[in-house]
Amino acid sequence: MGNDSIQKVKGSNVTTLSLHSARHYARYALMTLYFFSGFVFATLFSRLPSLKEIYEFNFTRLGLIQFCMSIGSLLCMPVCANLANKYGSGKLTKVGYILAFIFVLLPIMPSEYILFPICMAYGMTASLFDIAINGNSILVEHAYKRSILSKFHAIYYVGTLVGALVAILFLSLEISTAAHFSVASILVVCELSIMRPFLIREKPNKHVSAQKFKLLFPKGILLLIAFFALFSRVIEGVVSSWSTTYMNQVIELTQNLAPVGLAVYASFMAVGRFMGDVVRSRFSEPYILLVCSFITVVGLGLMVCSTSFFLSVSGIFVTGLGMSCIVPIIYSLAGSQSDVSPGTGIAMVNTISGTGFLFGPFLVANIADAFGLRVSFFYVWCLSVSMFVLASVLWVKKGKPKKKF
Repeated sequence: MGNDSIQKVKGSNVTTLSLHSARHYARYALMTLYFFSGFVFATLFSRLPSLKEIYEFNFTRLGLIQFCMSIGSLLCMPVCANLANKYGSGKLTKVGYILAFIFVLLPIMPSEYILFPICMAYGMTASLFDIAINGNSILVEHAYKRSILSKFHAIYYVGTLVGALVAILFLSLEISTAAHFSVASILVVCELSIMRPFLIREKPNKHVSAQKFKLLFPKGILLLIAFFALFSRVIEGVVSSWSTTYMNQVIELTQNLAPVGLAVYASFMAVGRFMGDVVRSRFSEPYILLVCSFITVVGLGLMVCSTSFFLSVSGIFVTGLGMSCIVPIIYSLAGSQSDVSPGTGIAMVNTISGTGFLFGPFLVANIADAFGLRVSFFYVWCLSVSMFVLASVLWVKKGKPKKKF
């Protein structure tokens, strides 16, 4: 491989050794990064009821964990694009090591006053890592010259599914939260050490200093996409992070079986995203967003209309199908703008959509304390209706869909 010629990936300021071979290595390396990102996410939120017990939190204080993570993510947004330009998405994945270290600390803090700053640091590093792997995956998509981004996000939810199943096993075996988090972190460190060298390498941007610390704000159609992303991130974040607690508190499943909601959601998110690239090749993206929004409205409606196990699980899997294709389309649109780099485009959208985690899970926690967790999910259903309205506006602006054969 060392004797192969240097080639440039079209439209991306990237060099890689032997595009035909290196893009395959980069693709599989990114698949593992997405997988373990989902695995860690599921590990954290499958253990949310355990963290509630460890720190003796009510729903509001439990929501502060996610709120502080969101604050950290938001504080990091103004510099994300500049760091992506300066160091490249491949090098930026090094923050994954910091993320793994912070993850171990979450269940063992002696006080909530130390826990919350740690959560902010976790949010900052998680945001940087998210920008890095999504930016690099768009470069790989450019190298393939076809839609493959949905498959990366599908692998993320395969990781989430596996993480939820492992959580059910560890909870059934009564393995402590600290030990569970340590195992996940060790796996992430090993995976990063093995796979990072295979990622696509980018040339540093020599002009990045001229726009250092500049807050990049989306304009035009990118602004509409950003607000759509805002609502979708709130919905995906709440359903992913609170479904385990919902199944435990509302459906009254035991703590070791409560992650089944997250497992079901992740399963159908993965199925939808594996099919996403085929759907994107046949229908216009505004039309897909419109249909997905409608399916999400139906799914969340089923989930909140009853406390029965069957309807709740049915609502979760319908919601998973509805949400499955949304994020890959958003990232693809944001990262394919002609006047910005992939990392910059994603960061611009995240400037707005990242605030969704501020008022999303935290508001759910406050509503849950005041009226019950089931009522708080009605608020999420209202957001899905708003998302459907924005999708309708985008569809009208872009025109009616045309099938592609």
